[in-house]
Amino acid sequence: MLAENPAIVLAAYGSAYPGALATYDQIKAAYERAFPGLPVRLAFTSHAMRLRLAENEGRGIPSPLAALAKLQDQGQKEVIVQSLHIIPGAEFHQLGSLVRGLESVQGKFGFEHLEMGLPLLSSLEDCQKVSSLLSSTWERINVNGRPQKSPRDPEKEALALVGHGTGHPADRLYSQLAQVLEKDHRNVFLGTLEGFPGIEELILHLKASGTRKVRLLPFLLVAGGHAVEDIAGNGPESWKSILEREGFDVEAGLRGLGESEEMTAIFIEHTMRVLEKIENKVQAEKRVGTKNQNPKAF
Repeated sequence: MLAENPAIVLAAYGSAYPGALATYDQIKAAYERAFPGLPVRLAFTSHAMRLRLAENEGRGIPSPLAALAKLQDQGQKEVIVQSLHIIPGAEFHQLGSLVRGLESVQGKFGFEHLEMGLPLLSSLEDCQKVSSLLSSTWERINVNGRPQKSPRDPEKEALALVGHGTGHPADRLYSQLAQVLEKDHRNVFLGTLEGFPGIEELILHLKASGTRKVRLLPFLLVAGGHAVEDIAGNGPESWKSILEREGFDVEAGLRGLGESEEMTAIFIEHTMRVLEKIENKVQAEKRVGTKNQNPKAF
């Protein structure tokens, strides 16, 4: 075991939607059950979301930097920063830059061990695992704020998952997942709001499927603004409205991936791997009689 119990900082972009906040709290509670006795903190990378929450909800959620600074000030020497992002895009790499910078600080202002956990999708293995677990997720959807179990007949109803997407090279993971989904499931497609594949590609797949009924669900950690407005909203530019204009009968659900115990378990597994990495480092340091705790000489 470690000399000290490492703390876990769950780092997400963030949201000010009440339902989304409840999902973040649910994920945090799952971590506390999975890692009893370890301090678990929630942090948002978005300054706008943190400010909105403070002003409108009176809830203070720190940035990852503030969360780490407070833990260090409290004497915490070992910390795992677990990304709650979907892919390792720009936000993930900015978070990684912060972790690497703080990792280089030695002495009383640094950490003995500071490591980072990978997001939901970072490899083909992750895509395959997510695909294998998604069926239980999409059969438990939230419609009008209420959870419903709704089995899908794949011959009569297509499933359209909508992710965020990005201009970052990591956007390729959405294309990879889309291919895995098509291989594993009947009439299950993936599109993204700001990446590839987009709404045009999704429409082509849906028309080729021969189905006219579509179950539209967010492939997002939480059902925040993008899910409520851009995907399932009634505005003319929402994906629901666009698909309806194309002649599809659309049922839009509002259930973030973080509401699924199976999806949360993937994040927890990534954290477990980092915990094992720290434990191996500690054992190696004990064997050679060194510790990363001496201040640098200047």
